[in-house]
Amino acid sequence: MKKLLYITNIPTPYRQKRFNLMQEIFPKFGIEIEVLYMARIEANRKWEIPDDSFKYDYKIYPGIHPSIGGFFSHFNPGLLFRLLKNDYQIAIIGGMASPTHWLAPFFVSKRKLQIMSVESNLYSVVRKKGIAAAFKRLLLDKADGYQITGTPQIDYIQYFSEKSQAKAYIKLPNLIDEQVFRDDVANLKRNKNELRSHFGVEENTQMWVLPARLIEIKGIIPFLKLMKDIKNVHLFILGEGELMGDARPYVEKEKLPVTLVGFVQQKQVTEYYAAADLFILPSLKDPSPLSPIEACASGLPLLVSSRIGNLEDVLVTEKNGWHYDPISETEKGKQILQKVSKMSRNQLAEYGNASLNRYNEVFDSRKCIEIYAKEVSDFVS
Repeated sequence: MKKLLYITNIPTPYRQKRFNLMQEIFPKFGIEIEVLYMARIEANRKWEIPDDSFKYDYKIYPGIHPSIGGFFSHFNPGLLFRLLKNDYQIAIIGGMASPTHWLAPFFVSKRKLQIMSVESNLYSVVRKKGIAAAFKRLLLDKADGYQITGTPQIDYIQYFSEKSQAKAYIKLPNLIDEQVFRDDVANLKRNKNELRSHFGVEENTQMWVLPARLIEIKGIIPFLKLMKDIKNVHLFILGEGELMGDARPYVEKEKLPVTLVGFVQQKQVTEYYAAADLFILPSLKDPSPLSPIEACASGLPLLVSSRIGNLEDVLVTEKNGWHYDPISETEKGKQILQKVSKMSRNQLAEYGNASLNRYNEVFDSRKCIEIYAKEVSDFVS
């Protein structure tokens, strides 16, 4: 049995699903997994992760957790020294987001295989030259292979690292808890009219949902500007953040059909998905967001930014939704909003059915983990 260490920052609802499935499936491929976490939670997160949801081996290491550029980082000496032990064959480094991520590749022995997990794309990265680019190249060059969520991640890796072209690429799409977003939402839809009534949406009005933190990169303020003169819709924004103080006065001033809900837990999100007619994500940059995958599983048509890193996986244009560039194609975005707002809810439901089919084709968790486990096993052999 080969042992795999997976290094990542914090437990999340979607990671629980992924790691629990790995714990179930990996032994069939001769692999056992241990997850090394840098913290239990981050200050800008409000997830509730019950202790009994951990069905796999894990440890949460103490550390220092500074805020760097508005993002929470981690420095965990104990986790780094754990990597010096000789009881594993492969380590997966879950990104490049904090000091522990940066240092981990240097604590993995040369006799061990290491994979760098990359979700970023060239749209989502700001610094492509200078010291930052050289540092990315250093970390990417140290890896023996790469775990990616899709094609844009290959372009990102090879942009910074010429050596990467000759190395292995293992695909693992971001996975969600389909019991929640596919099965539970399907059950909630049986009471769709009651849910819509609860949210104050009239029968002939389209209900749009935008689940995102109110921060600049999510593109919410630019999207609100496109909402002027859009009729027959009611948009619900699920999230909170630093731009709430800008968004609320703008909505009130322009009398937009928008409700700023604030943060909601996962169970409430499913109720909004079950009641909605359209999912929206207008990010200015977004490495590989989970919410469009959740929306596909929930059977919702998508209106998304072309700058999200998993666009090709979640969207087949004019089949299950639409996309536009929120920076260079604002007029196209406005035209799409006008077009969609004039469609019937039954028409949108057909697009939503196509989203569900797309989810089952690309993101089925068990199928994805089975393929991933085989690729990891072949890589270690």
